[in-house]
Amino acid sequence: MRSGEAGADPEALRALYGRSDPWPAGPPAPGLRRACLCVEVDEADDVAAAERWMLAHAGRLTCVRSTGCGCCVIGWDIEGPAAIIDTLPAALAAAFDGPSQAAAPRRAPVAWGRRLWNRCFRRG
Repeated sequence: MRSGEAGADPEALRALYGRSDPWPAGPPAPGLRRACLCVEVDEADDVAAAERWMLAHAGRLTCVRSTGCGCCVIGWDIEGPAAIIDTLPAALAAAFDGPSQAAAPRRAPVAWGRRLWNRCFRRG
């Protein structure tokens, strides 16, 4: 587990990284949206922003699944009220599920995948 922010409560971070709620089947219920957060561990500002956002909203999210290996990427699949998901910093969002998907800027999955490939598989 890595912490991008020195002041974060270690127990809250441990709970956040260990949370793995069952993922609901089918589309989100009315009023709920889904998103995926994904940050590279060497991007300290992104890690801190993701942890800050997740710690602030984890109690109101209906589903949280910690994803990512932790050695090179950290991520969560989340579901929660649309009003909360809409506050997610666009730079952290890998994907959105919902009607405003076109309006929400997101990281280009191809560029992210290329960086991951180069970092993990093309070493040396």
